[in-house]
Amino acid sequence: MVKPVLFVGALLAASQAFGEDWQRPDCSAFESFSECRNAQNNDYRRQKQKEFRELGLSFWYFERPDFSDNKEIEQAQEDKVEGALYFSFSVGIDGRVSAVSLQHKSSDAVEVYAAPILAAIQNWQFVPSDKSWPDLKWSYQFFFDPEACDEEDGESEACKAEDESDS
Repeated sequence: MVKPVLFVGALLAASQAFGEDWQRPDCSAFESFSECRNAQNNDYRRQKQKEFRELGLSFWYFERPDFSDNKEIEQAQEDKVEGALYFSFSVGIDGRVSAVSLQHKSSDAVEVYAAPILAAIQNWQFVPSDKSWPDLKWSYQFFFDPEACDEEDGESEACKAEDESDS
């Protein structure tokens, strides 16, 4: 009886860490939501690059995902599908990336963004070395500018739903 309870507790604790990791950032210190997101993305990229450098691994080429010309992604962006995707990959001694895979997703809906990210990671190139690095981690988060429910826009469906949940 104790083992199943511990297993369920450990599973909940592990999934909670993933759930909280992608929650909407506090952007109150920024002029705009886009400034906040750019700063957060740049901070994450710098932090990961620093971690890689400490391992002795440096980017030679970093390709960003191309989300253009994809109707499913356009619809997801229009619907403001939010969440996070967690990837793993390996780097060989020649600096080439292999074994790229999606390890975790915060929801099924956010998986629509995965294919272009997998393609981009596959094209990353690192400085060749005398060592290989298996199972490195990278995440992408998707947030959209929250709709403000001010007096001018108080009649939108999103604002009505928000107002109903407050009562």
